[in-house]
Amino acid sequence: MTTHAHPQDLPRPVLAAAGALVVFAILIAALARNGRPESAAIEPASIVASYDVQLLAQQDGAIVPVLPGGYRLPVIDVEHAGFVSGVVRGLARGRKLAAQDPNGPYRLVRMRDGRLLLIDPGTGTSIELGLFGSDNARIFATMWRTADARADSSRH
Repeated sequence: MTTHAHPQDLPRPVLAAAGALVVFAILIAALARNGRPESAAIEPASIVASYDVQLLAQQDGAIVPVLPGGYRLPVIDVEHAGFVSGVVRGLARGRKLAAQDPNGPYRLVRMRDGRLLLIDPGTGTSIELGLFGSDNARIFATMWRTADARADSSRH
């Protein structure tokens, strides 16, 4: 009996889809916790700054973050967009159920304690991005730094 070595047991798209499904399941569980939006507990005084950002999914699976006024932040490539896509799909479902604008911007919020949140202003849902692991939070932290640098350069 001979065995054949397979360099990869599952195709990348299948693995990516499985990963996105896991992220989506975690996201839904986080959103459903306590049956109320978490943003109700956010004190405005604890917010350092926030940026509204649209997260536009591309046909190839990449995500293009766009600030108000049309300024595009660097594209989140397909290999890193799985978590962001899962978050956007979960929030989009909430928007659909609440009959909110599906294309409205989300709010990326930096808290005084260092937490980074993604808030859906239409539904009041907030997601603490650090809860999903440092690699996933890093994608949004990079988006934050780029938006912050853009805001700093426009002030000068």
